[in-house]
Amino acid sequence: MKWVTRSKPHVDRCSSLWLIKNFVDSEAEFAFVSRDYKWKDKEIPLVLPGAELNPQMGKTTFELIIQKYEIKDEIVHQIASIIHDIEQAEESEIYNLPESMGIFIVLRGIEPSSPDDQETVDIAFTVMDAIYTFLQKKSLGEKLT
Repeated sequence: MKWVTRSKPHVDRCSSLWLIKNFVDSEAEFAFVSRDYKWKDKEIPLVLPGAELNPQMGKTTFELIIQKYEIKDEIVHQIASIIHDIEQAEESEIYNLPESMGIFIVLRGIEPSSPDDQETVDIAFTVMDAIYTFLQKKSLGEKLT
């Protein structure tokens, strides 16, 4: 399927696209559009006005995707807590989880240092893969040195 979202993706959208590609639709294609883009019937809108998958009622897009697609993966749920913490700290800059600020700095720094949205997402996917792997190994009790 073709998923459409606003250009200039940051933390929640980059992590949400990673979640879609890895746990919802391995064949997903992403297009980056303006906020006022009118999506077509065969496109799935993400964080656009009127889209079902939009941050709302205190939930991030990442959390809404988990809910909608009934993703049960424990590590994904740990990542959801981090993404939620980052998004909640956007105004206050008060992070409740020790890893949140570092992940925020890395993911938020990708977009302004990338020439286009696709490269932003490609780099973010590598970061998200690393976060997933680290949390997975940690949950298995493996030492990471």
